[in-house]
Amino acid sequence: MHCEHCSSEHPASLPCDQQVTCSGSELASPVPRPVFAGRPPVVDLRGHTLGHYRLTRLLGSGGMGTVYLAEQTLIGARVAVKVLHPHLARDARLRARFYAEARTVNLIGHPNIVRIFDINESEDGLHYFVMEYLEGQPLSRLPRPMEPGLLAWLLAQACDALEAVHRSGVVHRDLKPDNLLMVERPGERPALKVLDFGVAKALRDTGQEQTMAGQVFGTPAYMAPEQWSGQPVDGRSDLYALGVTGYLLLTGQLPYPRGQLAELVLSPEPLPPLRPPHTLVPTVPEALSQTLLRALARNPAERFTTALDFKRALLAAVRSAPASRPPPPRAVQRPRGLVNTPIPAAPPRPEPNDPTPLPTWTARVRRGGGADSVVVHCSELSRGGLFMCCAEPFPPLFTRLEFTLQLGGEEVECVAEVVRHVDSAQAHTWHMYPGVGLQFINPSARLRDMLMRVRPARRPSATPHSILAQEALAHL
Repeated sequence: MHCEHCSSEHPASLPCDQQVTCSGSELASPVPRPVFAGRPPVVDLRGHTLGHYRLTRLLGSGGMGTVYLAEQTLIGARVAVKVLHPHLARDARLRARFYAEARTVNLIGHPNIVRIFDINESEDGLHYFVMEYLEGQPLSRLPRPMEPGLLAWLLAQACDALEAVHRSGVVHRDLKPDNLLMVERPGERPALKVLDFGVAKALRDTGQEQTMAGQVFGTPAYMAPEQWSGQPVDGRSDLYALGVTGYLLLTGQLPYPRGQLAELVLSPEPLPPLRPPHTLVPTVPEALSQTLLRALARNPAERFTTALDFKRALLAAVRSAPASRPPPPRAVQRPRGLVNTPIPAAPPRPEPNDPTPLPTWTARVRRGGGADSVVVHCSELSRGGLFMCCAEPFPPLFTRLEFTLQLGGEEVECVAEVVRHVDSAQAHTWHMYPGVGLQFINPSARLRDMLMRVRPARRPSATPHSILAQEALAHL
C-alpha cells in the first residue's frame, strides 16, 4: 500500500516512523495493520497573532498539531504555541483530545515535564495552547553512540517524570527520542524534559476511546508488544519505549529491524535474543546493558514494576553522573602549521521533522602525529569518504588526516584527504555546522566491509543541509 506518512510503497504491516492509530478492525489478522491516515497538511501561520502571542518561527509538526516559537506581544516573552491542525478541529473527539493534553500536563505538574500556561481558541476557530519555550536538543539529534553516564542521567530524569505521570493514572504512550528534550544551562548538569502528551491515556478513563477495542496509539519503532496487539497498556509500556530509546542512543541502532518489527514482536514463537548493548559498544557497562534489556522484556511482568525501579537500576549501573555543562571541545592540531581548530560539540542538524534522523559517527583524530587525540562528529558517510564537523581555520585542501572511525561499536583506522571546505558563512546560510569533506585514501578491506554493513541506505532529500553536505563530497 502507499504510505502517506513516508511517501513510499510498503505493506501496511511494515512500520514507518510516524505516529499511527489502529482501530480494532485491523487486528483480525495475526499481525495488526496500522492505518496510516496521512501526514496532515501544515498550515503556515508564521506572522499571525493568536490572542497575545505572535507566531514567529515553525518549530515542528506532529500528528495533532504544529508548534511555533512565539512572542508575547505585551512583554516580549518567548513561548511555544501548539496549534491543532485546522482539519482536525472539526472533529469534537480530536478537539477533546487536544485539550486533554493540556489538562494532563497541568494535572501532573512535574519539573521534568514541559509546562503549559494557557489554552484558548482564536476568533477564526484555531485551537491552541501555550507552553514554556525550552532551549535544548531532542535526544534524536544527539550524536550516537551516547556516553553511558550521560544516557543514564537523562533516562533517570525521564523516569522521574514517568513516575509522576503513572502515579497520576496516566500512560504517555508515545515516548521516543523526539519527545525527550535535553536542556543545558551554565553551571548545571544536563536536564531533561518530557514533551508531547497528545496521545496520553488515563488508565481510569471510561470514555468512548476505552470502549473502542483494539485501538492503538504510538510510534511503531518504540511501541511495546502489548501496544502493537491493541491490548490494555500501563506504565510498563512507557518503560519499554524508554528502553528502546536507551538502546538506540547507546548503540546507534534499534533493537529490532524496522521491516520485521511487527512480525517479531507479535509472533507466538520466542523472539531471537537481543544483542546486549555492551557487545555492540565496548564502552557500555554490562550492568547498564542488562538494565535496558530488562526494560525491553516482551512480557510486561518481566520488566521493571515502576519507573522508580528503572531509575535506580540505571544509576546503579554507572559510576557517576555527568559533570555540569561539559567544557568547550578541545582543539585539533592540524598539519601544515594550522593549530587550535575548535570542534563543535553537536553534530549537524538532521532533516526537519524526521523522527529518526540518520545517525552520526564519531572519529578520534590524532593531533600532529602524536598520541593525543580529539573526538569529532562526522556525517554523510559513504564508501568514498565522509563529512567531518569542525570550525575554522580549516586544514588546507589535500591535507592528510589520520583518525580512528567508530562504526557500529567497532573501530577502524583511516587515512583521508581534505577535498572540500564548508565555511561558517556557508554553514549559516544552509543551517548546518561548518566542516570539511574527506576522501578516504587506500581504504582497507576491513573499512570497506564495515561501511557496507553499517552505512544506511541514503535517502533522497531536498533539504539545504543534505544538498550542501553532498556537494561537499562531490569529489568522492
